[in-house]
Amino acid sequence: MRITRTSVATAVVAVSALTLTACGGGSSAPEAAGEGNKPDQLTVAAWMDFPQDLLDSFEEEYGIEVVVNSFPDGASAQTVLRNGLASDGAGLSDVHLVELDWWTEMMAVPEDWAELPEIPDRWVDWKVTQGSVDGVVTGYGTDIGPLAIAFNQDMTAAAGLATDPASMGDLIGGDDATWQTFLDAGRQYVAVSDNYFVDSLTNAFQAAINLLPAAFEDPESGLPYDLADNTEVKELFGMFADAAEDDISAGIAIGHADWGAGFQNQQWATVVTPAWMTGIIAENAVGVDGWRIASTFPEGGGNWGGSFFAVPATGENTAWATTLADYLTSPDAAIDWFNTTGQFPSQLEAMSAPEIAEAQNPFYGDQQVGQIYGELAAAAGDAAAGGYRGENFAGIQTLVTDGIRLVESDSATAQEAWDTVVSNFEALGFETAS
Repeated sequence: MRITRTSVATAVVAVSALTLTACGGGSSAPEAAGEGNKPDQLTVAAWMDFPQDLLDSFEEEYGIEVVVNSFPDGASAQTVLRNGLASDGAGLSDVHLVELDWWTEMMAVPEDWAELPEIPDRWVDWKVTQGSVDGVVTGYGTDIGPLAIAFNQDMTAAAGLATDPASMGDLIGGDDATWQTFLDAGRQYVAVSDNYFVDSLTNAFQAAINLLPAAFEDPESGLPYDLADNTEVKELFGMFADAAEDDISAGIAIGHADWGAGFQNQQWATVVTPAWMTGIIAENAVGVDGWRIASTFPEGGGNWGGSFFAVPATGENTAWATTLADYLTSPDAAIDWFNTTGQFPSQLEAMSAPEIAEAQNPFYGDQQVGQIYGELAAAAGDAAAGGYRGENFAGIQTLVTDGIRLVESDSATAQEAWDTVVSNFEALGFETAS
């Protein structure tokens, strides 16, 4: 099943709710390119749906057709981009969407990327920092992924545990919610219910990893920590693996062929849900009543995901590609993305736009979902930016998350899974941080 980000917009927060400074503004067509050098077509490599009106308006304004080179998922786009960068730009598009988790790897050689003009007062400041290398902007930010818990209140009410968002927040720990209290709530739920508490603990585990300041690599050297001695990750892994042994999870993560069917069959009651996932849930759970968003999140909140449009330096149309990257990340474009895919904008002006800030979401019982996410992003503070991600972050995270999946599938005990993860890590032969 291909997961797309179409459907219901998810309402967003007034900018005053986000006590974040900014960095973003506006630019124009590249004068240096000259009208005679203007291409007939620009290509964009991405794995999500584009608002067609946005592409059409760029062509109307600049006379350049935009063709989306679409991939089924981010991993496929990452592989093509990695191979292209290793081959002097062969096969690359004019603009590439780059996901936060593999941003550092793709930017390992800054000269591979065109320097993008600064656009003052457009984005929240940490988004600009993430999209820069050594102080030089190489990516224009798209969305951010503040975290919440989506839950089916009809299912939790039937279990006698939570009847609305407020009581769901209390169930998972209230203002003092931690990952342990969330997982313990899952144990309570499965003890009195015939279905699972959560779709997959791999989703929740990834969100927890994102809250760590430096999960896998030393920020000073960039080298991976020796996983066997990485106490913080080992303890977190054990917590989630123990919950997997207690069968609180269906073991079906987003992207799995049975994920949509799981919603339709009411197979689980909660999903750890970054803002960009709200529309995906609405699409997969269409016709299923009771889904709501709780305004409480373990450890006070965090961020999962968020991407950037970047321009390979080897392209023939870098000036016009920069104009396109600017156009696709303007505040007006962010509103279009929101209405098409439910992405939560990183652009300050878009956050405060009435189309977002005042919207109610019918799928989630007319909740002002964006306001909830905005408040959670504000509460998360610096954690909203996520921890340090070096060149090997994405690969190590996949390896460790696969260990949780082993326990979910009853292929290993918690200890056996950790031992496998450490063995697989050691087989990679990394030089590790001292």
